[in-house]
Amino acid sequence: MTVEPRSDTRRVSRAGYGLSAAGAAATLLFFAPSSDAIQFVKVSLPVVAVLLFLALVGLLGARLGRSVLFLLAGGIGLIASILQLVQFGGSTNWLGGNGSSAAFLAGLGIGFCALWYAALDSHVPRAAPSSERA
Repeated sequence: MTVEPRSDTRRVSRAGYGLSAAGAAATLLFFAPSSDAIQFVKVSLPVVAVLLFLALVGLLGARLGRSVLFLLAGGIGLIASILQLVQFGGSTNWLGGNGSSAAFLAGLGIGFCALWYAALDSHVPRAAPSSERA
């Protein structure tokens, strides 16, 4: 049984919508009090900007079916994560987050890069299994 490339593309798009929604929904943590147990990720205003950018680019990638936009969102997420990780605990902290912010941005970045790779794989023609070739 082979999977139609169109259904693979649809699955990748749905996952792109989901990751974009997760990034956009995480911006609501900006309004949570810092001592509240619900704030599992420290979200400052610069982190909100990065998350909204990732969500927008991911949404465009899913809507337009352009896997390169997933790669762009993933790369930006990973770069922001590394920047946050390097600057955390120092006197300079451009994003204003902490380790939880770095981990969340890394998770989104890796997720979008995985979607890019999955989108590449969905365009590769697959040979039918040997039992169906006859």
